[in-house]
Amino acid sequence: MKKNKVITLAIVCFLTVLSFAQTKKIDEVNTFVVKNSGAIMNKENDVDGYYFFYQLDKLKNGDREFAIKILDKNLTEVAQKTYVDKKNTFLMKSSFNNQQMMFALANYKEKKINLLMFDKKAEQMPAIDIPLESKEVRYLQYLQQTGDFNIILPVENKGFLFNKLEDNKKIGYSLKYYPTDGGKAWEYNSPEDSKEIVMINPIEANDKYVVAIEMARASALSRKTTIRTKVLDINTGTLLFEKEYSKNSKPKLITNAFLDKDSNLLLMGEYFKEGDNIFDDKSLGLSTEVIDVTGKTLAENFISWKDDVAKITKTDGNYVQDKGYIYFHNIVRTQSNEYYAIGEFYKRTASASGIAMAALGGGNSVTQLTITNSVVFKFNSDFKLLGIQEFEKGKSRAPSLTDFGSPQLNAHALKSYGAFDYEYTQIDKKNNRFYACFIDYERTKGEKNKNAFKTIIYDEGKLSEDKIYLENESKDFRVLPAKIGNVLLLEYDKKLKSINLHLEKLNIK
Repeated sequence: MKKNKVITLAIVCFLTVLSFAQTKKIDEVNTFVVKNSGAIMNKENDVDGYYFFYQLDKLKNGDREFAIKILDKNLTEVAQKTYVDKKNTFLMKSSFNNQQMMFALANYKEKKINLLMFDKKAEQMPAIDIPLESKEVRYLQYLQQTGDFNIILPVENKGFLFNKLEDNKKIGYSLKYYPTDGGKAWEYNSPEDSKEIVMINPIEANDKYVVAIEMARASALSRKTTIRTKVLDINTGTLLFEKEYSKNSKPKLITNAFLDKDSNLLLMGEYFKEGDNIFDDKSLGLSTEVIDVTGKTLAENFISWKDDVAKITKTDGNYVQDKGYIYFHNIVRTQSNEYYAIGEFYKRTASASGIAMAALGGGNSVTQLTITNSVVFKFNSDFKLLGIQEFEKGKSRAPSLTDFGSPQLNAHALKSYGAFDYEYTQIDKKNNRFYACFIDYERTKGEKNKNAFKTIIYDEGKLSEDKIYLENESKDFRVLPAKIGNVLLLEYDKKLKSINLHLEKLNIK
């Protein structure tokens, strides 16, 4: 689990036979944050290699030397390039879009963000400087405390979206697009004279559309928020259409967006009773809506927690009360044109430590999200629910960001802080398989508790599970996708200033 993910590279055992493993060690790593690394994917969405960004050395006059190292999928070094910047510079976010890597580096003292881009051979593209206003710096400093800057969204094989706060009359946004395929750059901005605080969160970007959720409210303390789903043309930044799901007409919280088999846009989320407020009330179930390029709704489907889902799972009573809500991390379409939605159960529960701190006058939340089993929903091409399959997983807990508001909103906010156990989904198009991967903390009676890397495998129309056990020691650990059928285990040793890599084969036939 990510809150307690204290794991090393020591593999205790496989389910069956231990396989030969490839290893690699990167030395002279002065400072490294494990999230500043990632997998390089090819056009088939298979792993081609890895990139690592870290501080290499301290130089004179307060400068710092950073390194960007590229390895291939077998952990052989391909390239290393260095970059010199001021000591106050730090990496906010890094991302890869199958063509180039983007690194967003901030320097509060100089009030700027520097966007660096490198290709797969670590050759640097022209840098982009973005100036910051004082209010924008203060906001970024607040985000820095959370450890997550949700500012870069890769657009596969096309470019990057950069989401920046704007110091307008109140607070607004600027959504900037930087192409890597020879296309044109564009930006989409909130109105400069808006009397509301307006924020935007892109949730999907593909070769046709950008889907973003815009939230507007009169003040920071206002409970009345207008939520709009905006759809932009990815090539021009033109607003194609927007939909406002008000509390009085089909209130929804859109969480996933992707293209269907006919290249129409499919929006998936949770729906509420008319008159409900999505910030306070519980959802009634899942909704899917198919929309064409003009914004016209072609099909709409509602799946009730209480009736439809409970019927399939043979749960007595209210499914939400018995099992909890579901956060869907990814949706995969198979070659048979069926859809599999991969998620985790969660509930809002009382927090013993939060209650204790509150009794002592602390400001902690007295509630938490308790995250339990993995779950996969199966749909047909029209998004009719066909089946649900659960996979056992230990409990994870994350303090609520607020004790007010619905569990759903807490879950969506906590996702960006790494609250869930889900890691990634890898698709094997050649064999019509996919692998949904999680980190689990198994509590075993009479034995030492274990961390496990669990993989839900779709193969020949069926789902199964595989796992690798891991021991507990270091917090500086990350799991990355590897060439099909493998997983890369990464650990940073602060004492020895080295990155240790371990490529292991999964138990997949």
